Amino acid sequence: MANDTNDALFDPERTAYLPPLPVPGGAAQSHAHARHAEQPAFEALFAPSAPESIPPEGIAGHAAGAAAVSGARRRHVGLIVTLCVFAALLVALVGGFFGARAYFADRVAPGVSFGGTSLAGMTADEARNVVAAKADESKIAITASDGKTATVSLKDLGVTADVDGTVMNLLNAKSGGTLGAEIARINPWASSDVPLSLSTDKLALANALTERFVHEDDRAVASTVAYADASSNFAVTAGRDGQSPIAQPVEQAVAAVAERPGTVVNASVTYESVAMPVSVGTAQQAADQANARLASKLVVNNGSKKSFTVPAAEIAKWIGFDTDPEQGTVTLKYDDAAVKSYLEATLPNELKQDMVKASVVTNKAGAVMTTLREGVDGVTVTGVDDAVTAVTAALHSGESATSTVKTETTKFETESRAVDYDSPNGDPHVVVNLSEQKVYAYKGSTLVNTFLTSTGKLSTPSDNGTFFVYIKYESKTMRGADYVTPNVPWAIFYNQGEALHGAPWNPDGIAKGEPRSHGCVNMNVADAKWVYDFLPVGAMVQVVGTTPTAAVRAS
Repeated sequence: MANDTNDALFDPERTAYLPPLPVPGGAAQSHAHARHAEQPAFEALFAPSAPESIPPEGIAGHAAGAAAVSGARRRHVGLIVTLCVFAALLVALVGGFFGARAYFADRVAPGVSFGGTSLAGMTADEARNVVAAKADESKIAITASDGKTATVSLKDLGVTADVDGTVMNLLNAKSGGTLGAEIARINPWASSDVPLSLSTDKLALANALTERFVHEDDRAVASTVAYADASSNFAVTAGRDGQSPIAQPVEQAVAAVAERPGTVVNASVTYESVAMPVSVGTAQQAADQANARLASKLVVNNGSKKSFTVPAAEIAKWIGFDTDPEQGTVTLKYDDAAVKSYLEATLPNELKQDMVKASVVTNKAGAVMTTLREGVDGVTVTGVDDAVTAVTAALHSGESATSTVKTETTKFETESRAVDYDSPNGDPHVVVNLSEQKVYAYKGSTLVNTFLTSTGKLSTPSDNGTFFVYIKYESKTMRGADYVTPNVPWAIFYNQGEALHGAPWNPDGIAKGEPRSHGCVNMNVADAKWVYDFLPVGAMVQVVGTTPTAAVRAS
């Protein structure tokens, strides 16, 4: 080649531009060389040299190389653009998925319909309104074989629409636990039509058809069981033979309404002569089973001093009957929700136990002489779930059961009062001497007063022993096996039903010292008032001596 410098710029074997060589002494060439040195590597690789620097024999190679570089450059840029677009789409899709999933988390999913109406995007309350409205609009148009017709609502046929359950099914439609299921849930092209949840009381349905299509005198009536308040048990009302509509076509129409809520579905009804749909014997068996449950004892305690027995009248409210006229059966059913609700509301109050301090009387050495009041732990109910489970299981099985609630316990405290009955002028107490028919009042060892009395007669004697006053009444009606005495004054009870008290009806017996009472210590009213004021609750009453057979004092 004539121009070695230009030859060096391009090498056909490499199909790429090479750096130009410096030409000494050439200003233009030196300037070009300097500019080339300042260019970035990208320009050094891809910027072509001036045309005049390419020799004629290198033009073809130069063109081929330029074309190859240009194609590579376009492919490189296209790949970058494609990757950017793909990344943007991916980000949009991921963002859209998470956004849609969050939005429809508590709403009806796209593609979900009810009765042919799309409910996509509705909240539970909005869906509930639609479901309730369509349930109300659902009707069965019945035509009987004798020409009678009636268009009846679901409710009138004894069919219950579970609105809340249907709404829950709508909200859960197309749901799943996997990522694929989550994607499918928000896919608007994946559809799901949710039916109306219905439950049918077959006895109510049969009765509804009978009432509309069969004259009262011609009806076949099932024997039924119901709770009778007067007898406090379940009793049977006998049925009778007669005509009855065949309910199966209506039941099929109800099933069709579930799939097409909000519509009117036709049904044809024919009649048949039937025996009593449910016999008296079958109904009586169910009544006996129910009454056995009323007789069972369902007891719940608090693990301490209190227990609660569920009243039979309450148990009766939990028992119902499923009567199937087609099968001629009556089976017991139970309202478990009512059991739970009742026990949760009742047991915390019935089994609550207030803490009661124990009260004791001690001597000077601290030994307990008597307990005036038993201590009671405080108990608070903290949970009734175990009792609910036990009572529900016993109700179903017909057996008695005793269960215990969960509680928190507060231990009772003890308060004591020390007394001194041995020292002069100590604490007040009395001694009843049966032999002498007298009452002696002491302060410690000091005698401070003496009174006449009439104690229990030989057939109902006053008990000997050491007792303590546990309650006092200014006036009290006193009862026994053969007497009722109202307004007994200044009664001081120390031994169950035995008391010192005023006896205005027995002044003669008191004066003579003749035992005449049913076991109490009769005193003159003024004397009884003095002792009432003298003795505090917890004071000692000692009864000594022997009941005499006659008066101990002359009249």
